[in-house]
Amino acid sequence: MTIKLLKEQNKYDQIPSGLLDRLKHVLPFAKLVAEEIVCEETDLLEEIIPRMFEVMHRVAKASCDYVKHGRWSPDSFGKY
Repeated sequence: MTIKLLKEQNKYDQIPSGLLDRLKHVLPFAKLVAEEIVCEETDLLEEIIPRMFEVMHRVAKASCDYVKHGRWSPDSFGKY
């Protein structure tokens, strides 16, 4: 009974080793793919981030102007 358990345990102990051997073959390709994806996404972000900043800036400016000159601004409070 003990020998059977040891053999079975040995079988399960070898699983991580087998997975690591397979992983060694896949990692170089994964690294290459990841680098390509990161580079492509970074190129897209370089175009998008300045545009997003400009939109956020315009929205913030419009919101501030509305608060400054709108119905609830300190200058016009009590006029209505």
